[in-house]
Amino acid sequence: MLLAWTPLALANATGTLWQGLRAYQTLRLASPPPWVAGWLDADPTALQALLRDLPAAPSFARIWPWLLVVAPLGILGTWLHHAVWDHTGLWLLGGLKGRRGFRTSLGAEAEALRFAAAGTLLHLLGFIPGLGSVLALPLLMLDGYLWLFRGFALAARHGCEPWRGMAATVVHAVLLGGCTLGLCFLMLALVRMGA
Repeated sequence: MLLAWTPLALANATGTLWQGLRAYQTLRLASPPPWVAGWLDADPTALQALLRDLPAAPSFARIWPWLLVVAPLGILGTWLHHAVWDHTGLWLLGGLKGRRGFRTSLGAEAEALRFAAAGTLLHLLGFIPGLGSVLALPLLMLDGYLWLFRGFALAARHGCEPWRGMAATVVHAVLLGGCTLGLCFLMLALVRMGA
């Protein structure tokens, strides 16, 4: 799994870092649209001053070497994250059969991640200027398919119905989405209090 994923993860992380640094610099220097200040219920000039006071991002050359460490750790973290949450979802749905335990889920997730490497290869096309916006919807649909593919691998390894495996990944997505929305609302409340 690491052999298949590490070069792709490094390429993906490099492109994401490059785009992220450029977006951060644009955020610092550009004036926010008027609707953003209205949505945050903030004074537009104060918001612009706040953005300009953000520290400058470090250079790409300074951060890039860290990707050699972060990418493999990210792969292992993703594998364990998906295994834990999908196994939990399958347990909640009554899909754990016989004596197949967490190790079986780890195997299913590794199998799914090896297959998803092809999807990551296609995602690299999104970093080509102009092509990224054209491919945004197809790549998002591919992400959804690969997310559900983990459910098929999970069901096959655990010997349960495919719908239970797919539903386990949906439970995982719902829990993750709920936590993400809660964090976003908390950050929005903090920004509104500070503005």
